[in-house]
Amino acid sequence: MGTVGDLIRREDPLRLLEGLLTDAGQGRGSAAALTGSPGTGKSAVLRALSATAAEAGATVLGACATEAERGLPYGVVGQLLSGTAGGTGPPSGARDGRDADRPETLYEALRALAAHRPVVVTVDDVHHTDEPSARCLLYLCGRLAATGVLLVLAGRPSSTPSLPLAEVLRHPRCVPVPLRTLSEDGVAEFLAARPAGAMDAATARRLAPDWHRFTGGNPRLLHGVLADHRDCGPVRPARPVAGTAFRRAVVGCLRGAEPAVTRTAKALAVLADQVTLTLLARFLGVPERAVVPSLAALEATGLLDVGRLRHQGVSAAVLESLTAEESARLHARAARVLYDTGAEPPVVAGHLVATQAARTADGGTGDAPSWAVPVLAEAARHAMPAGQARRAAEFLRTAHRLHDGGQRPDGMLTTLARAEWESDPASVIRHLPALERDLAALRPDDGRWAEAAALLLWHGRHDTVARGAAGAGDGTRAREVRTALAHLCPGRQGPAPAPDAVERVLESLVHTLAPPPSVAALLVALLYAGETDRAARWRELTGAAEPAGTTPARQAVAAATTAVLHVRTGSYDAGAGHAARALALLSPAAWGVAVGMPLAAAVRAATARQAHDEAARLLRVPVPDAMFRTRAGLHYLLARGGHLLAAGRARTALADFHACRDLLADWGERSRDGLDWRTPADRALRRLGDTPDDDPVAVLTRAERRVALLAAAGCTNRAIAAQLYVTPSTVEQHLTHVYRKLRVRSRGDLAKLAAVRAAGPADGAG
Repeated sequence: MGTVGDLIRREDPLRLLEGLLTDAGQGRGSAAALTGSPGTGKSAVLRALSATAAEAGATVLGACATEAERGLPYGVVGQLLSGTAGGTGPPSGARDGRDADRPETLYEALRALAAHRPVVVTVDDVHHTDEPSARCLLYLCGRLAATGVLLVLAGRPSSTPSLPLAEVLRHPRCVPVPLRTLSEDGVAEFLAARPAGAMDAATARRLAPDWHRFTGGNPRLLHGVLADHRDCGPVRPARPVAGTAFRRAVVGCLRGAEPAVTRTAKALAVLADQVTLTLLARFLGVPERAVVPSLAALEATGLLDVGRLRHQGVSAAVLESLTAEESARLHARAARVLYDTGAEPPVVAGHLVATQAARTADGGTGDAPSWAVPVLAEAARHAMPAGQARRAAEFLRTAHRLHDGGQRPDGMLTTLARAEWESDPASVIRHLPALERDLAALRPDDGRWAEAAALLLWHGRHDTVARGAAGAGDGTRAREVRTALAHLCPGRQGPAPAPDAVERVLESLVHTLAPPPSVAALLVALLYAGETDRAARWRELTGAAEPAGTTPARQAVAAATTAVLHVRTGSYDAGAGHAARALALLSPAAWGVAVGMPLAAAVRAATARQAHDEAARLLRVPVPDAMFRTRAGLHYLLARGGHLLAAGRARTALADFHACRDLLADWGERSRDGLDWRTPADRALRRLGDTPDDDPVAVLTRAERRVALLAAAGCTNRAIAAQLYVTPSTVEQHLTHVYRKLRVRSRGDLAKLAAVRAAGPADGAG
């Protein structure tokens, strides 16, 4: 296809300049103003022209103005004169720039050079030219006709150039040569040109429409997309990618634009979808008419499309270029303007979050307006029902950081904890003391009271919830909490609820969307009351009714409940899959005491499929002690006992089954379908060939057995507690269970029993 220079050569601007170069060779000098938006290829055209001129035998002199040297008098002229050092004609003083302060010096030096051959003078980024140099260029421009000099001034279109430079660009002898972005056909030629694109013409033609829309035809942006396209190898996407090179190209275009244009681009990126012309002008603090030229400049560059930045890749590049201090300032400005114009709280809150994040990154804090915390709290209340729990948590965390040590509104932290629970229930652990305070401070008819109770139940704070629910009245929320508590920890609020009562509460939950731990608890209550069909129907209804069903916690609860359903109905492969997904979505710490639900289902499924190694691995997952005082712990013990029995460890399995017996006795419940410990215990005893009287110590758990041995040796409760690293009250509870299980009344009876049969620690019971 040829080179990029060949592509540029076919464009009208270069052909026009080459015609002016021919005129200069015939002694007819002229000037040209090559103008174009940043990235449209001005420097490339100058390089191509210089190469053509050099091949034709012309003398080429070049200068590049910079913003940093704008205050340096005769900086551009000095660059040009330094290039005449090898020529003939001008005196040495002119060649080294000592006479540069005379406007005619540059003219005389160039005329002397042009006496021998044509001279091409290029000045890139002419809009940065210092004023004295601009006066010299103006002097030169008026006297080019009788010389063989072609003067080409390349720069961006400027709305306010300095007076001498404006006179140069408007001079009758200065030919305007505008550069524009490439058309779709031009993009296809660009992509097919070598070495720029290195792709065949058919592929270039096929990709051109998407690439033109992506870049607006800006050559600099096209180069960036092309570089990112190459980096995606060996499998390159058909659509353009806004990678590192593209983002650098966007920043380069803005760096070459006027300050007002750059400020407008940053404002557009920060305001994003909320931007309007009126809002943009208010954000920038200028009249609406003053914004229009900047928007036009951005559109000419290819960065703007229908009044907004072309796509998210452009916006991301602009935002990434901001310093932390600048980002904080712009987002704070956006929050203020949007708040003053009545924008929705989530929109304003998003900018408050970004402001705080940028200030934190910058190592500062900054003052927040008085309306910031209420707006963030209101935004969180909007986000939660919409299923945006993660966003709600961001709003509330920012509100807590902005609150300068004052009294926060009651329940705000509960709302934060609930939002965090949706993404990672383990993050709630640090809020548990504050949730207990909220449970005591909030009214039971406040939805946040039920949320605090559900979160505390999830993490095993059953005593706190029981105290709070005891005097909570008979409202819907209080009944819900007591129903969940009665199922999770029977005996604290009376006997476990009957299936009909559970279903009535579930019916209210479908409409009120109470915290999901209660939903899961009630569904499992139906399951283990033998109401599998009813539980399956309500699982489908509650899953469909929850608007935030895609959060990790809700996905995990849904998967765990579905796993229990499948295992209860004998679909062990499906149950194992759902249980594995539930355990993958949340860590054991995040599950809290509810971890027994997916683990029990997974262990039962593995045991039924004779995957004993898998069951053993699952039983090594750490679980909290508080779980063993809940119904989830009961099912965990049944599942573990079933695995141990299948693995040939009947004596250890029997300890788990008897632990289930004791829990049910403490709760005042009888063994029934789903909670049947008797049948597997009988199988264990038959395998042992024993009865409970033959080996009474087998009914003890490992912890109870260790306490019993030390008590039989004559240790006091305090001594046992010190040796086992537990509290004396824990020792007392274990001894109470030991005395009842072994039907003894004192340490002396324990000593006699130990003398009859030594009791070693059980292997794996807990």
